[in-house]
Amino acid sequence: MNKFTYSLHTPHYTLKKVAHLNIIGFRAAVAAIKDNTLFGRPYVIAGRTGGQDIVWDVSPYALKEGIINRMPLVIAQRLVKELKIIYPDNSAYLQVNKKIEDIISRYAPVWQNDGAGNIFFDITGTRRLFGPAADCVCNVQNEINDCFKIEAAAATGTNKLVCKVASRTIRPEGLIDVRNGEEAAFLAHQDITLLPGLGTSLMRTIRVTGFREIGELAALSDGEAISLFGKKGVFLRDSALGIDNSPVAAANKGGIESRADFSQDIIDEAAIKGAITSLAENAGLQMRKNKLGARTIKICAVYADAMEALASENKKYPLVLDSEIITSAVNLFKKAAVRRIRIRSICISLENLCPLGYEADLFEPETKKQKLQEALDKIQNRYGTGKVTRGIVLMCNEKNGI
Repeated sequence: MNKFTYSLHTPHYTLKKVAHLNIIGFRAAVAAIKDNTLFGRPYVIAGRTGGQDIVWDVSPYALKEGIINRMPLVIAQRLVKELKIIYPDNSAYLQVNKKIEDIISRYAPVWQNDGAGNIFFDITGTRRLFGPAADCVCNVQNEINDCFKIEAAAATGTNKLVCKVASRTIRPEGLIDVRNGEEAAFLAHQDITLLPGLGTSLMRTIRVTGFREIGELAALSDGEAISLFGKKGVFLRDSALGIDNSPVAAANKGGIESRADFSQDIIDEAAIKGAITSLAENAGLQMRKNKLGARTIKICAVYADAMEALASENKKYPLVLDSEIITSAVNLFKKAAVRRIRIRSICISLENLCPLGYEADLFEPETKKQKLQEALDKIQNRYGTGKVTRGIVLMCNEKNGI
């Protein structure tokens, strides 16, 4: 018998390495940067949501007094009589985020920033330049602290989900490294509420099961996961095992634009709203096809005398649904177009686009609006844009020949 000798060649590859920075109370921290008299005082960042003033962010001292995010402002004021109320300053948040991104850009080629203190960056293959992942991220933390006096919790791992959970275990500050192959073991005994995206409906189910640790979810079979949590059960179980293939995706700064040029200059409010609605539907459909959301919306109206009215708004959470885009666009138009002169054209831009991954509450219960949007998108993707639309759009088209 002939004897053969052979060698098995294992190709060299670079192990994926991701980092996550979690800056707790980002908006409150930015407020203190602007006004150093706030240090040591209880204060909150508050804004209007759904017709009610809500706490958006909390200073460390306000947190100690029992004030939490999403608490109605009136309740927070009862807890702390001399509570200082600060309203959002989007321009300041953008400036600080830009400087933080400048720091990260020296260590990582790509990053994903939600604009509210959560930043992922891919440091795969940077070991020769900056040393081990933990050392690299520690340098980023130190530079941010030197620049702004802001402490951040940070984690490194092989994917975003594991990093997200890891940073949550040590926040408000510190650094943790989850090694390759140890993802499931690390997650197993962590509190199940640390898993990203668990919505109210799923949490009710989890309470019924009695699960307390992520490892209990990870131990489920496919059938058990589906029977307990429905169609997203297997994905949820895989997440509990530390499986996540979503990339660190930078925001698309280019944006999506939708424009209407009227055959005749118009001034009728209903017709203008119909035009804005149509533009929002078209832009929203294009955006969702690429699984993106918009953090910035802009509107430009051109008057009959060629003058322009401009307005823009940066959103706390990405705009996704047509109803959200329409409401924002109509409000911006009212804010910008104050002259009583006929309108020649309107343009809507959705910008600062960001990927809609598991972090965007993938496991939140689907609302009626979400289900309706999915159905409308399915029809339009199959039969063409505009095959299904709101009644006000049809009226506008008939009157103005858009």
